[in-house]
Amino acid sequence: MISIVVPACNEGRVIERCLEGLLRDAAPNEIEIVVVCNGCTDETAERARRFGSPVKVVETPIGSKIHALNLGDKEVTSFPRFYVDADIELTMAAVRDVAALLDDHSPTVVAAPRAVVEYRGRPWMVRSFYRVWTRMPYFRKDMTGSGVFAFSRRGRERFGEFPDVITDDEFARRMAAPSERRASAHTTFTIHAPRTVEGLVKILSRSRAGRYELHERFPALQDVAETGAWSTFLTLVTTPSLWIHAPAYLAITLLTVRRARQKMRQKTNRFWDRDESSRQ
Repeated sequence: MISIVVPACNEGRVIERCLEGLLRDAAPNEIEIVVVCNGCTDETAERARRFGSPVKVVETPIGSKIHALNLGDKEVTSFPRFYVDADIELTMAAVRDVAALLDDHSPTVVAAPRAVVEYRGRPWMVRSFYRVWTRMPYFRKDMTGSGVFAFSRRGRERFGEFPDVITDDEFARRMAAPSERRASAHTTFTIHAPRTVEGLVKILSRSRAGRYELHERFPALQDVAETGAWSTFLTLVTTPSLWIHAPAYLAITLLTVRRARQKMRQKTNRFWDRDESSRQ
């Protein structure tokens, strides 16, 4: 059996899309899904319960994704173990494909499908950003996270509870050496891009602040993501088709760096900014 934990805070507009994608081709007793509704004030729990078995709904008044992940871990029973954001689209075929990479004897301990970004109909700055971002080495070479990641039993045994960090997916990525993580070569999942520039800046600022936080709190964890300035420069210089999109990408990136550093200096909140426009 494959276990799936879905943390969900006010995801009533998208939880059915997420669960339908997972259950559409699932065989009996093939998966167990635990939806952890954390701090919800909408109908997320009600909508998730309509699916019946194999979906179990757990509710907590604490509006924390990390708390939800840890609660979900206590409810599921098997491996490989997937952690799936409610606003992405993931098929059972992709789950099976990734699960095959994570058996108990595999050198791979963290894996995910390849990400596909749906940005049709978005403002031109949002489209330009993602046209560049999806060509970065970080995105194209075994990216795990940004909506879904899975651990083998050996991978999950490397730590106890998820720590209270801003970016759980980046923490999960850093629990594995480059040779121990893989993105599927055959299957994908879909990220729905923000419909506004403001929404894009929110999620990028939060993600970058999360990387800064991990550097401060867990300096021993190797940063294996190729997201440095030199990598970005080489990609842009050697890809003429991206030149027209580079100004928008760089402008948004610089703005998110500024906002993330400001958030880290102020430390006035847990940076749980999220984009609502992609959930419409």
